[in-house]
Amino acid sequence: MNAITTLLDGIDSGRPLLPQMEAALRADVDWRAAIDEHTAALGVADLVRLARHDGEVPDVDPRVLTVAERDGVGLVRINLFSRERFARLWREGTLSPHYHRRSFATRIVQGAYHHLRFDNAGSQDTPRLTCVSREVLRTGSGYGIEWRDYHFVMFPADATVTINAHLPPAVPAKVAAPPTSADVLTRLQGDILAALAAEPALPA
Repeated sequence: MNAITTLLDGIDSGRPLLPQMEAALRADVDWRAAIDEHTAALGVADLVRLARHDGEVPDVDPRVLTVAERDGVGLVRINLFSRERFARLWREGTLSPHYHRRSFATRIVQGAYHHLRFDNAGSQDTPRLTCVSREVLRTGSGYGIEWRDYHFVMFPADATVTINAHLPPAVPAKVAAPPTSADVLTRLQGDILAALAAEPALPA
C-alpha cells in the first residue's frame, strides 16, 4: 500500500484532525509518485463512488478528484490547476475569495500559486473581507485552513498539482450538484496523470 492508501489510516479520530493531517502531508514522502501510482490504479467504479462526496464544479479552478476516503476521518483529494482555465474563469468573474465546508490541509506536489488569506468582519455568508496575507507557495510547501476561513488561490503555474486531506463537512452543501459523469472523471484522472508526467511551468 502506498502513502495515499494509508494516509487517513494513521489519523486518530479522537484527537484534533487538522493538525494530524497537516503533519501527515509534511511527511518525507514522494507524493508525486504516490499520487501517480494511486490515481492510475483507480477504476471507473472507484472514481464514481468517491465523486459522490462533491462532484466536479464546472466554473472553478482547480479541478478536483477525490481519491480516498475514511468514514469519520475525511477524504484525500487531488487538485489540478490550469493557468488558462484560471485566466478564463477570472475574466468571466466566477472566481472570488471563498470558504470551504470542510477544513483541510494541503501540500503542493508540483508547481506554484499565489495564496491569499482574509479576515472576515461580517458573517459567513455576507462577508466583509480584509486581505491579511499573500504569498507565493511552491512545490513542497503547504498549509491548513479551517472551514470558516476565507482564502483565495490565484495565478497558478500551469499543471500545478496539490494533495489535500479534508475533514468531514462542518456544514451541509449549499447546492445538490448532479453526479459527475464517468467520462468527466476519467478525463480528469488522465489529465492529472499527464500533468504529473510533464514538467510544470513556473508561475508568472
